[in-house]
Amino acid sequence: MRREYLTGGLTVAAVITQGAILDHFLIIYNGSSWAPWIIADCITILCLFGGFYYSHRYHQRYDKIEQDENRRKLTEDWKHGAKALRPPAILPGVWFTWLIYSGLLVAKIAVIFKTFGSLLGGEQAWGTNLLEFAIAGTGGVFAFIIAGRKRRPTPSQKVCLKFMQQHVLLEIVDSVEFLTILFTAEHNLLIPTFVFNMILAFTCINFILPAIGLYQLSGSNFSREKPRENFYIFQTILSTVFGNMPFLIIRVFLWTDHQFTNALFVMKNIIAIVQNIAELAHYFSKKYEHEEHGGPLAIAEDLSG
Repeated sequence: MRREYLTGGLTVAAVITQGAILDHFLIIYNGSSWAPWIIADCITILCLFGGFYYSHRYHQRYDKIEQDENRRKLTEDWKHGAKALRPPAILPGVWFTWLIYSGLLVAKIAVIFKTFGSLLGGEQAWGTNLLEFAIAGTGGVFAFIIAGRKRRPTPSQKVCLKFMQQHVLLEIVDSVEFLTILFTAEHNLLIPTFVFNMILAFTCINFILPAIGLYQLSGSNFSREKPRENFYIFQTILSTVFGNMPFLIIRVFLWTDHQFTNALFVMKNIIAIVQNIAELAHYFSKKYEHEEHGGPLAIAEDLSG
């Protein structure tokens, strides 16, 4: 079985499972009507299939252009009109699919925690453990999407892909753990409303942010005459400003004022901030060194090495 079919099936299965669990929470605890959420889930699944189809058609068109160009090499005309074929996108329409998926996920999370989520306990079958497990499935969905690429990445794509596989997955896990602070009944924790809202807001932002890095690997970006290769750097900046920095500040606040925190993730946020600053400094220093003679590709090759 081809890898893209396997990963596509796993992606759909993960999204359906996660959506069904969250829908059940909304129905049994919030009394929500099942119809709007089910309809929204169906739209998300259709967008997933649409993304898979778009990717398939994109690579079919690229293969045809490549074959036509190879045939032209056998003619005299090619010598007068030779041109290098730009590499294809490895994840053509995934960024838009992720926007739709994460948008619905964030809507469900917001409704859950603004209504009943903080009142759940860990001893219930449909309690905090299952809810945390379902939300953590976001990391699995992202991993399956990334694994579904069809082509070998170029040096610049490899840099972005490595960033997505290592940095973004860890940030999703961190965001899920950060969200569990809002299980205030289970933790016997009373936190100010503004802190509650900040935790919810920053977590939701971090679930949407991967769309930025995914756009760098998209067909929309690679349709440009010169594809932009710095979206992952932009995401690094945003994940520091809207992720690790506020996560660290809030965790330290809860540690000092409420004697509640996860020291492991405090250290993770400190390491991530330092690492991101070092990565940004390295990127911009290499960009300055290569801008006159190497260009973005030279930077990408240096970073990938």
